[in-house]
Amino acid sequence: MHDSAVSAPASFAASLPVIESGPLMSGSREIVIQHAGQSYRLRVTRANKLILTK
Repeated sequence: MHDSAVSAPASFAASLPVIESGPLMSGSREIVIQHAGQSYRLRVTRANKLILTK
């Protein structure tokens, strides 16, 4: 991986709203997000990663 690929998300984050996952998840390991009439499942894995599935 190139250094520019690693630093690119940080530069994007400076111009985007930031939402902490803790309050979003409300202490749960899984939530459902509604978007444009569709349901998406956001869950925290055992490795503490986020996975979004339709």
